[in-house]
Amino acid sequence: MAQTTSQAPTPPPTHLPPRDAPANQNDIATALKGVFDGQPEVTTHARFSSVSITLNNGKGLDIDNAAKLISSTPPTGVATSLRGIEILNSATAKTVGEKNGLASSGLVPVWLENHGSITGKNGAGVKLDGQQDDEVINAGLIAGSQGLALDLGGGNDVLIVKNGGRFEGSVDGGSGTNQVILDDTQGGHFDGASQMQHLWVSSGTWTLTGAVAANQQGSVYSGATLINQSKIGGSMTVEPGATYSGGTVTNLDVAGTLQLDPAAHIENDLRMQKGSTLAFSLNPLKVGNTAHLDGATLSIQIDNENDPRLSQPLSIIDAKQIDGQFAGVTSNLKTLTPELTYSPGGVFVTFKRNEPTVA
Repeated sequence: MAQTTSQAPTPPPTHLPPRDAPANQNDIATALKGVFDGQPEVTTHARFSSVSITLNNGKGLDIDNAAKLISSTPPTGVATSLRGIEILNSATAKTVGEKNGLASSGLVPVWLENHGSITGKNGAGVKLDGQQDDEVINAGLIAGSQGLALDLGGGNDVLIVKNGGRFEGSVDGGSGTNQVILDDTQGGHFDGASQMQHLWVSSGTWTLTGAVAANQQGSVYSGATLINQSKIGGSMTVEPGATYSGGTVTNLDVAGTLQLDPAAHIENDLRMQKGSTLAFSLNPLKVGNTAHLDGATLSIQIDNENDPRLSQPLSIIDAKQIDGQFAGVTSNLKTLTPELTYSPGGVFVTFKRNEPTVA
């Protein structure tokens, strides 16, 4: 199904309901007649690839009694059956449903791009039933009233979150193999989701404030940054030019930069690839199993060289087993020189004060 939505013609002003009154079903029918007047007639046995719907009226569209978009099998069979529904909820649109804000019967896939708001008064903001492979792009607000904002149902679904994308309520990927993609050069925040098997951070700096526990394999791509303030299941890879910091993750494979902070915890294995960087600023890393260092660089960044903690050995990595050593050490230190020591389960640093330079 296409993932671009053509702009629907704007109905003439005389066909629109009064600005101060919500649209009723007759108003909507009149407006749609204005949209489709002059369009070519559908011939017998014509084939449809999708239906495109654009919600962009400035006052907003209240679809309390028409929240479900249903494509039933037509009498003529496959020749005229719908293969997909495309919905663009524009920045000026407020879509409200008496139960769910927007619901699909699941007979065909749905592609939804939201820049405005979609609200369910007594249910989910968006509920997509069935076993279809749906896609939702959210740069606006999806809000549910009973704790559930987005229910993707069955199928292998994709959720793409943009800067400004918000969810009031939980996000449930449902059954199937589902993906969440954080993709915006301006970055943003994401509160986590259940039943998402893949977490991809494509561009920008993103802060994860809720768990993605069902993740099996995810990546932070080159140029992107993930600040994990929660928990990620499975394995995450950090590509060259990418940065990961904080939070709990089951396995972490780093070819870019791992920035340590107080919340950093790797439940199983850490693998630092050759050419990668581990950035240390007095916050040690706990690794549940093996830390593979594989010739990575240790970058030590200390703001206060008179910090009393620097007078004693400090733990950099606390693991069940240490495999390999750092290939080199860089730092911003001017009065101190770091020296590393290794044990079977740890890496430590000791700082020695430099001798004063004789003028």
